[in-house]
Amino acid sequence: MPSVIAMMERREARAREGVDGAEARLRAAEEQAVEARQRWEFARIGREELMDELAAAGAHVSQTPADPGVVDGGPQTTDSETEVLSRRAREGYDERPSQWHEGLDRQALCGMYRQIFETVVAADGLVDVATIADALGQGREKLAVERVRHRAYALHAKGWLKREKGLFRPAAGPAGDRASAGAPRRSGG
Repeated sequence: MPSVIAMMERREARAREGVDGAEARLRAAEEQAVEARQRWEFARIGREELMDELAAAGAHVSQTPADPGVVDGGPQTTDSETEVLSRRAREGYDERPSQWHEGLDRQALCGMYRQIFETVVAADGLVDVATIADALGQGREKLAVERVRHRAYALHAKGWLKREKGLFRPAAGPAGDRASAGAPRRSGG
């Protein structure tokens, strides 16, 4: 009988290894799905912002994904490219934040990115995007909130902010001393 028991123990050990391997692959797949969802969300918000900007500029934009280069019913030409400047060439464009690292402070952020970061640092605890937009004087209209959301996600992706269930708080490193970031100290009362 000992050989049968030993055989069953080996079979159980192999089965356990199979389960452990499958669970590890599942965790890796879930992490990849989270990253893919985040990339998709960033791309979707970016496309919506671009569509809104083009609509505000008076250009008619084709909604079909198969025609990404179709504007005003035809292919873009050099003339239309000069009319609709790229985001980087536009006046007032806030350069994307760089990856946060030790020694980098809020001065490294430009325009609305810095304003969003400072607003989140000034808040006690978690803060939602609509509240940030409201605090910046953008209002709670969908377009304004989505602009703030897009920038807050970029700050999260670069390590400036932490995101928890759609709410933001400063990352421990970039926030540093709240007083040095221009945030008022709030006393518990």
